[in-house]
Amino acid sequence: MSGDLEGKVALVSAAGRGIGRGIVKALAEAGANVVVNSYGEETTESTAQMVREIGRDVLAFPGDITRAPVILKCVDAALEKFGRVDILVNNVGAGPKEAPKPEDGPLGPIAALWDAMYAQNLKPSVLMTEALIPQMKKQGGGNIIHLSSIAGRASLSDEMLKFFVPPAYGAMKAAVSNYTQTLAELYGPDNIRVNSVAPGIVWTDAWLGNAERAVKHIPQFKGQDAREWFEGIARGDYPEMFDRTPLRREQTVEDIGNAVVFLTSEKAASITGQTLMVDGGMVKL
Repeated sequence: MSGDLEGKVALVSAAGRGIGRGIVKALAEAGANVVVNSYGEETTESTAQMVREIGRDVLAFPGDITRAPVILKCVDAALEKFGRVDILVNNVGAGPKEAPKPEDGPLGPIAALWDAMYAQNLKPSVLMTEALIPQMKKQGGGNIIHLSSIAGRASLSDEMLKFFVPPAYGAMKAAVSNYTQTLAELYGPDNIRVNSVAPGIVWTDAWLGNAERAVKHIPQFKGQDAREWFEGIARGDYPEMFDRTPLRREQTVEDIGNAVVFLTSEKAASITGQTLMVDGGMVKL
């Protein structure tokens, strides 16, 4: 899809590694200039350098994009450099950098977990979107992509909920998909398309951590190699834990990046309000 986004400006949050970095690479290769955000300066600059090597213009903006003041500064910096933002990719998610201290009482820990998941997986996407909507309306349109998850589109096994994905995470990702539908309805008349991408099982730092935890703490997997254990998910080796994946292969950051490029290109001009599952067929809607 080289050239599909020639001259467009994209802003991608949490783009220092993994899926975010893969999305940036795909957007740049498709012709977009990119505003790169990541929590740390080193990861932000690493992704920005990749964009330069591809031959596109880039703005590196490190900072905690879960905080409203940082979001506003990021948007201001993007508009100062490029004058517009055509594509917004809200990729920030997963677990928070720092766990909040629970309040006293029996509900303190669970309340802290849900607050943390909301603050990391839903609130930043809402605030960044709200910060950029006025500019997109002013410039005559735009594209917004939220990163959802298979956890937000179907119930998971009790074993997966126990060891890998707390219910709060799935609830927030389900809210992202619903928010996508709402925004598409509200801003379609302004030529703003809004979609979500729901990745399947992608080998990132998060899944490395999950795999290491599995082979260390789950009795039937103890002693296995973490990477080999992960590969068994797509093969269908653990049906009691993970739904079968018909394509029998894991997903990649390139898969997710290509999906984002498609949804933000003119090839998808009539697609809005959708959550695209990029999961090898694991979740069937």
